Amino acid sequence: MPDPKSKFSLAELFSEVKGDFSHNLSSLLIFDIFFKIIATVILFPASAWIFNRLVASSGAWVIGNEQIISFILSPVGLMAFITSGALALAIFFAEQTGMILIAAHFNAGRKITAYQTLLQTLRIMQVLIELGLRQVIVSLLYFAPLAAMAGITFYIVSSQHDLNYLLVEKPPVYWVGAAIVGGLGIGALLVIARLYIHWIFSVPFCVLEGDKPAAALRNSRKLADGRKGRIAAIVLGWVLLILGAALLSTILFDALSGLILNRVGSNPATTVAVVCFLLGLYGLLASALTFIGFSTSSLVIARLYWKFSGRKKLPRAMASMEDTAGQFSPKSQTGIVWTAVILALILAIISSAFIIDGIELDHQVAVTAHRGSSKDAPENTLSAIGQAIEDGADYAEIDVQETADGVIVLLHDTDLKRIAGVNKKIWQLRYSEIKPLDAGSWFSPDFRGEHVPTLIEAMEMSRNKIKLNIELKFNGHEKRLVESVIEIIRNHEFGSQCVITSLNYNGLQEVKKLNPDLKTGFIIAKSIGNMFRVSTDFLSLAAGIVNPDVIGAARNRNMKIHVWTVNRPARMSHFINLGVDNIITDYPARLAAVIHARDALNDVEKFLLVAADMLKR
Repeated sequence: MPDPKSKFSLAELFSEVKGDFSHNLSSLLIFDIFFKIIATVILFPASAWIFNRLVASSGAWVIGNEQIISFILSPVGLMAFITSGALALAIFFAEQTGMILIAAHFNAGRKITAYQTLLQTLRIMQVLIELGLRQVIVSLLYFAPLAAMAGITFYIVSSQHDLNYLLVEKPPVYWVGAAIVGGLGIGALLVIARLYIHWIFSVPFCVLEGDKPAAALRNSRKLADGRKGRIAAIVLGWVLLILGAALLSTILFDALSGLILNRVGSNPATTVAVVCFLLGLYGLLASALTFIGFSTSSLVIARLYWKFSGRKKLPRAMASMEDTAGQFSPKSQTGIVWTAVILALILAIISSAFIIDGIELDHQVAVTAHRGSSKDAPENTLSAIGQAIEDGADYAEIDVQETADGVIVLLHDTDLKRIAGVNKKIWQLRYSEIKPLDAGSWFSPDFRGEHVPTLIEAMEMSRNKIKLNIELKFNGHEKRLVESVIEIIRNHEFGSQCVITSLNYNGLQEVKKLNPDLKTGFIIAKSIGNMFRVSTDFLSLAAGIVNPDVIGAARNRNMKIHVWTVNRPARMSHFINLGVDNIITDYPARLAAVIHARDALNDVEKFLLVAADMLKR
């Protein structure tokens, strides 16, 4: 190994990376295009298929919120995550491999075509998969103690109080737990950074030295020893430079597109044409920034490897490859790049046209008041339902649980500590003990004396005024929760005026068995597997996981999408533009106002509103 104190300036490194990129732009770009096609058509679908099959082997196509931890800790879950992680890393390494091969040949005075690069990359795919597998397993061994400590902390803290009480009231024990988990999170980030620096040269060792994965990881760590701080500073600086350039480009494009859209006029044909062009240009810009960022980052790693190892020659196997490419002239290279750019822009515009063709300007969105109008009245009370009716909501979402004597009441938490000051679990109390409690003063003195209502009371107040989204809350102590709710709905002839939702998929299946006519929705904050394989009428998804791909997949399966909990007008407008069917909010009057203002627009104005939102995604 050369002297670890060997010096070089950042300006020198920047100049060399710039030279590698500019002189090999055509090969890098063509390889990247073809590799992404192969990854999109073959590699990613194959990885997803393997992962979904492993999930399905557990007995379910989708693992919902309540079962995720137990699934991850199961043998099948561990195998699924290790396998999918290894494949994801292998695909990442393969793209990096191609960039490094092109730069290596250039620095050896040779030229390798994008086609040759692609073949060489695919030949060593098995090695890259093993490299990814080793990295995933070692990472899990490092993270396991941290995860165990975080889990123990969470269990101790949450066993003392209901989770929602902790999140809302934030007692001292909450801050202690948060500090511990936060410290463990920082520790995990430091572990990730350390492992990344240790393994940063593992791909060059595999590709350029022909090392087996185990040897590549050892040699990478040795090469990084004594240089970790400098490597980290260079890599972090480069990432910040790329992100800064991307942010600046995005800001400038948003300003330009906003200026154009504001002056496009009212002619529908002109508007559609301009929006198609802008969306195509935006897609091209995003692709270009991604390509530049990834390729130059790969070239930085290659350059650091050569500088620290002192080796610049190609391995014999690669040096003996027949050079059929010759040297591209700057003129031909420029032609190839511009041809690729123009073709990409045309494809992006065509793709944008298909997207625009699927926009439904008059799509109707239902309004659901979360726990009733819970920002203007105490949640899950008759006052909250009454306020939701006054606010013009289509649905009032309520949470139901079972008391010790089997009465179905409206309550979100497992105990009454937060809303009534009684630190007892719902299953420990009879309804006769719960009814006298004041469930309104915690919210405001104006609601003093508000009681915890029964499901029957909520139905009678809502009948023919507002529909109910009845969320079944399973706490592990229920006896006849599903049966009782179904009986109440049937006895009060309320089936057409409600839907049933839950985080518990088995509970929803039981609902369908008892009454197939009831509409059910699976609530998902996080899931594993294919969530569209569930047998429910709709999905109720956390806002963070709803995107155009999810909406498109739901439409293909004729499945409705509800999204929660959306409170800001800009986000409300965003999800309306996406095409969700129902928005759950703490502010139903605010959402109703957004929908009313939108309905007052003409078609061109609505289209421009959707287009502007699409350009910001």
